[in-house]
Amino acid sequence: MSEVEQPPTEIIAPEQDIINPPTELPEEPISVAEEPKLVAESKSYKPPNFLTDENEFFQAKAYLSNKIGVKHPISLYDHLTSVIMQAMEKRSLNVVDGFEQLSMEVKKQHFLMDPTNPTQLKPMKSRHLEYETAKQRLSRYMKSNPDDPVEAESGEIPDMMDLAALWEWAGVSFGKEETYLLFLSIKKLVETKQLKSSRLWGKISGRDQNYIVVEAELKEGTVDEEDLILNGPATEEKKEGLTDTEKPVLTKDNEADVPIPKVKTLAPLSREIRTGVNKYIYYVCNYVGGPWHRLPDVLPERLQEARKIRKFFTGRLNTKIVSFPEFKGTEAHYLRCQIARISAATVVSPKGYYMIDPEQEESEDNNGSPPVIINPEYEGLSNEQLLSVANWVHHVPYILPQGRVSWEAPKYLKEEVEAGNEDEEKDDDEGEEDEAPPGEAETGPPPLGMISADEEHGSIPSWSSRVCANASPLKFSPITLRSNMWPGASVLAYNDKFANLYVGDGLKDIGNPAQYFIPPKLGPLQKEYVAPEATPDILVEQLDPTVEREEAYEEEKRAKDEEGKEEGEEGEEAEEDE
Repeated sequence: MSEVEQPPTEIIAPEQDIINPPTELPEEPISVAEEPKLVAESKSYKPPNFLTDENEFFQAKAYLSNKIGVKHPISLYDHLTSVIMQAMEKRSLNVVDGFEQLSMEVKKQHFLMDPTNPTQLKPMKSRHLEYETAKQRLSRYMKSNPDDPVEAESGEIPDMMDLAALWEWAGVSFGKEETYLLFLSIKKLVETKQLKSSRLWGKISGRDQNYIVVEAELKEGTVDEEDLILNGPATEEKKEGLTDTEKPVLTKDNEADVPIPKVKTLAPLSREIRTGVNKYIYYVCNYVGGPWHRLPDVLPERLQEARKIRKFFTGRLNTKIVSFPEFKGTEAHYLRCQIARISAATVVSPKGYYMIDPEQEESEDNNGSPPVIINPEYEGLSNEQLLSVANWVHHVPYILPQGRVSWEAPKYLKEEVEAGNEDEEKDDDEGEEDEAPPGEAETGPPPLGMISADEEHGSIPSWSSRVCANASPLKFSPITLRSNMWPGASVLAYNDKFANLYVGDGLKDIGNPAQYFIPPKLGPLQKEYVAPEATPDILVEQLDPTVEREEAYEEEKRAKDEEGKEEGEEGEEAEEDE
């Protein structure tokens, strides 16, 4: 049976429109033999979606902006946008020929070129803050010398993971990961700076960034190179004797002799070096794993100024402190002063844990602040005893109002006392200026004084104690003490363990919440100058002459000049006649 010939099948090509078919048919009909091939090719064809021009534009833009599966950090859309912007900025005459060069210049901004192969580009590493932070944190987990299995000798570092459990009982926690990373960071700091001991002092919040503070002590005999950079040469006495300031006084025609006044000024107090308020050094960083920066030592004048102002921290050490009264320093100096004040007021220990060093108790160099050492016979207190505020003492020395732990007489007071002893035989009139009453030495509370003796903070005591867990028996519950005068200062204790920690804004509580911090009043206004009766016209301002007075003055002057010329001519004629 012969095959019946079928009419040729018409297959629509992908380029044709289904709704509007072509008006002209193909010149050559499609044969039956070519039909299977065309049908197979038509299987991959997808009929177009009937989208508007706006939707097609967004789809094309999304496709060009896609970066999935591309190793480059930018999309084609972003690259073309940057190239067009470069072309619009340069405004070259032949943009088409320089398109490839513009494209290469734009790529160089996001890639690194291999010097050996200029056509090979490598993606540039991210410079975001997260990348830099992770890079710095990664170095904390690595040893300085991986080949050396034995760790180098370092200073004392407390077990922060054990102390973190106590902090959590008091509601203070940095998180397990952050705490462990902070422990590694402090360990790295101790090994790098060759410190004797260190501990986490606390955290101070700032407006832009925060400060994580570490307290450390230098090893004996260590050459402190950073001290010279931050604090300058360690001179005990910068200025000696009286400083006389002479101010010239204007006199009429410089004929009257007016006595020059002498103003007595105090010389700067000496800085305590590795003792007193500067016994420990402090390092700060803005985030866990960040670089450590050492703070300068406390100067007595700066601490006096810090007590008179109240400023929030910004988190930037180089920020200038703008306040009234004036604080002559940066935020680094102000931060160091606040740390010293908080430590002296809130760092406490159980009664009997520390004792005064018997070898230096009666030494004259102590000047009222003998050093304390750990009591080797301390047996520890129970939780019932630790809950009482009477069983806690201050082991950090008290800071005197002059900004030092040990009293130092101002330079001019000390010289006045010496001058008074030597010049007892002088006349009374001559000795009145030199003999001044000596300044009274400032004193503070005795060392290892109980915190229950602290002044009350308004209507509430300075310290509050409580049990961390009321559900469990007292002997199994940690004890926490909180300072009401410095909010954020807390002490955690459990049997023979205790730890001091500060987490706050670094400011002292103002007392009654209804009150606001009121800065000191401005100084009295200067009075207007009043001329003395003997010389009333010494500094009298003259009025500007009027036009009439100037013309009269010129005429009078002209007349005097003419009279002088006539007298000169008459004198010459008289000489000639003789």
